[in-house]
Amino acid sequence: MEKYIKQLVTKSCANFIDGKCILSDKECPLLVGGEYRGKKITAKDCSCTYFEKAVLPAVKTLEAVYYGKETVLNKTCKGCGKGFSSVSNRAVYCSEICKRSARKSTHIKYNQKRAK
Repeated sequence: MEKYIKQLVTKSCANFIDGKCILSDKECPLLVGGEYRGKKITAKDCSCTYFEKAVLPAVKTLEAVYYGKETVLNKTCKGCGKGFSSVSNRAVYCSEICKRSARKSTHIKYNQKRAK
């Protein structure tokens, strides 16, 4: 999980520039850890409110694991047939692309039936 969080920080966090967090003007605590009253804190025990509110919600499965929810489900996409993980029990498609293509084909079928 730590590997995926580090990738998400380096690719998606707007405050992460040149290996530093511009909010604290230090290295990102989610990558290298931190220090509190002279004691070293590991990176997995650190948190960042900006990351938790702005970056993490983009990846629902990682967000569920990050907060300790055990509702990550392995499912099969109705659109492409690939396996995917989901936090929600209502998820049917693996991505927005599959969701759009299924919706488009449904509209086409509806319009063809309506034209007859």
